[in-house]
Amino acid sequence: MSPDIVLSRTEDEAIKEALIRILSNKYKRDVRITGFSREELRSWQQSTVSRLYLRVAPPLPPRRRGGRGGVDEGDFCDETTVILKQFNPDSNDEDIIIFQEALGRILSGKMIAPEFYGTVRDVEKRRHWLFMEDLGKNLVRGRMDWENEGMRHCLGFVEKLAKIHLLFAEKEEELRVIRCLRVPPRPHAVSVWRDRCESAISRAPDNIEKIVQTGKFIWLNEMATDFATILEPCRPIIDSLTSQLTFSFTHADKSPEENMIIGREGEEPIYYFIDWDGLVFVPVLDDLAGFLGYGREVAEELALVEKYWECVKGSPLVPKDLGECLIIYKYFKLIHSIWCVYYHAGRLIQKQFQDVWHEGVLRQILPFAIKIAKEWQII
Repeated sequence: MSPDIVLSRTEDEAIKEALIRILSNKYKRDVRITGFSREELRSWQQSTVSRLYLRVAPPLPPRRRGGRGGVDEGDFCDETTVILKQFNPDSNDEDIIIFQEALGRILSGKMIAPEFYGTVRDVEKRRHWLFMEDLGKNLVRGRMDWENEGMRHCLGFVEKLAKIHLLFAEKEEELRVIRCLRVPPRPHAVSVWRDRCESAISRAPDNIEKIVQTGKFIWLNEMATDFATILEPCRPIIDSLTSQLTFSFTHADKSPEENMIIGREGEEPIYYFIDWDGLVFVPVLDDLAGFLGYGREVAEELALVEKYWECVKGSPLVPKDLGECLIIYKYFKLIHSIWCVYYHAGRLIQKQFQDVWHEGVLRQILPFAIKIAKEWQII
């Protein structure tokens, strides 16, 4: 695939011309657009996402001799929607195109992400558009709803995450040649992961102490000592995990309230990840540990891990034995929770102890880390 390059026109004209090509290919016949409107859905510094409402009809036939040409639009007239992602002029157009086209080839037809229709670039005005399938209403209602979501939907998302890991493991070499990803070689990735975990263990106590000293977070006082006691025993765990890390590319921002979509209501919902602006290269069980969050009952969480294992068993991503996989996962979960405490405590300090969201995450993760370290008898 390569982007359509259009000469400078009004924005709507350029978008319509691109859509005519896209929809003609979709319908396998020439079409024209007889109705066009758009609704802005979300806007960020880098891009704006809109839903386009379209009426699509066949092209007008040539005029008949001695009379007026016409067409019966009742024979074919479709109302449809398309999602348009418009990148702002200060974005790096070339890298965006390279990355989105490569992902479009890899994800197409896999029912992991919205179908990718194509990209269009207005060279003169530095406008770049990405067209994709409209999945409809997002039935995941917010960040906390992921941890309170029914197991049926959680199992569906875990299955899709496993599919992402398997697909990207297969396509790793293809992804590595995309220059804008700048992926480190595996040995360096292992070193980065280890340094990240060891840094969290070494520096988390200082972050916690700074917060305690403010006197504003009474709830933290009793936990600070218990948390400190679980840290040093985790260093051998990091050593053990480092020798058996299995990496894959994955979606860089799996935020439930933004980027996880249940695509259809009814008996057979379909689960998608959207907003593929970036990929990261991480240990798969570490990715799963962060993905599953911190508010679910342990038995349910381990059932989700078992579902993941079932989806990828026989691959190099997980141990052959389910019991071994569950033990290793527990280690990853503990180390990941310690890193999250370190990270969110640091962010709370940067925000001058005023950020309610980071405080709320700390309230949830810190006691969780202490609990699982003791209950799972990891330390």
